[in-house]
Amino acid sequence: MVTLFLCCRHLVIDPCNRTPSHLPQPDRWLDSQNDKLTQIVCGWLSNLAWDGWRVDAGTSPFDSTAFDVRDLLELRPERGKRDGQGFRVSWFSVERTDSGKTRVFDEDDEVDADFFECEAYQRIWDAVDLLWLIFDNGEKHDDSNNRCDSLCHRSESSHENPLPPDLAIRLLTAKQSLLWLRESLGAFPGYRLTLFGEDGFNIGDAWFKTMELGCERLNERVHAYATQPPCANPQDDFGQEPISPPADTVK
Repeated sequence: MVTLFLCCRHLVIDPCNRTPSHLPQPDRWLDSQNDKLTQIVCGWLSNLAWDGWRVDAGTSPFDSTAFDVRDLLELRPERGKRDGQGFRVSWFSVERTDSGKTRVFDEDDEVDADFFECEAYQRIWDAVDLLWLIFDNGEKHDDSNNRCDSLCHRSESSHENPLPPDLAIRLLTAKQSLLWLRESLGAFPGYRLTLFGEDGFNIGDAWFKTMELGCERLNERVHAYATQPPCANPQDDFGQEPISPPADTVK
């Protein structure tokens, strides 16, 4: 399956301030908590990228069954080693929900997971691009050309259109997902979490406020664009001068 160049660097702070140096054995509880935190991030990003993505599993246009692609594919974290500061590093990959090549939904209908793998990969990066766009617009000194692209190994065309045509709908989904993420992370007091590399998103109250402001600013931009009056002289867009009547007809 496809491994994504998305890094999740995280650490759960033990509320009892225990450290491995004075424990008789490695603390499996902390590892378990770190795994749960990673799964929350993984589920959040997967839902943000694939929410509402339904595919046709029917044998004909007249006999089809649309199903959620998350019944076929899922985003999974691959646990890495701890770094020198005790942070756990995880990478994400798109994998099948079962061990076989296909998933059977009916007696005669089956779907090949490989067919949707590339699109699933692209949808993840589209979700990451949306998060960066929201973050850029939420910063006090907004500069959309100063985005940290080096952390996200996405396609060169990812930033060709700074305002995607479906941005209004995706913003609503993103805003709801951010509320869910903030609430879910509340179960880990004192957590440390950085997404997409060490210089990426440092998740915390300040980050969530920046993202909230970014959603508001983008909503304003989308609304302003949608309410622009139509051009009075469409031919001007092609570099043409408006046609004037002959001089002898002017009164």
